Amino acid sequence: MDFSGFAFPIVETVVSGMAAFLLGLLWYHPKVLGKKWVEARGKGLGEMHPTPLPIVVSFMLWMMAAFFFSFFVVAMDIHSAPGLISLACLLWVAFAMPPTIMGAFYTGYPLNAVAIDSAYQLGGYYLFAVTHIVMADLLKAAT
Repeated sequence: MDFSGFAFPIVETVVSGMAAFLLGLLWYHPKVLGKKWVEARGKGLGEMHPTPLPIVVSFMLWMMAAFFFSFFVVAMDIHSAPGLISLACLLWVAFAMPPTIMGAFYTGYPLNAVAIDSAYQLGGYYLFAVTHIVMADLLKAAT
């Protein structure tokens, strides 16, 4: 791999990481899937007492995932929408979904909750791809 002339897509990385994180705030809202997720775990909404730590850690992890997605985009020289969507799917199928499901089998985490979590992860990866697609189109339009 030749990284001469290497231009890392920092804006796309930050925007896509923030978008995936914000998707989670919407995804797990009680009026979207949050209530079903809590019920799948055998709890009620009143039993959940969120603290800032998981939110801060989730933000940092989505930013890290966005960084690696962008790294793969550059390293693999992906410039097309189908390539970016394929990368999102492949990363999810290879690295996110299997350990989530394996962990559920070993810990007894309910499969309904796993489905909600895993679908959210895939949605986050799709947002990575869409952000890169939209920002590339915006750059083309600006030039």
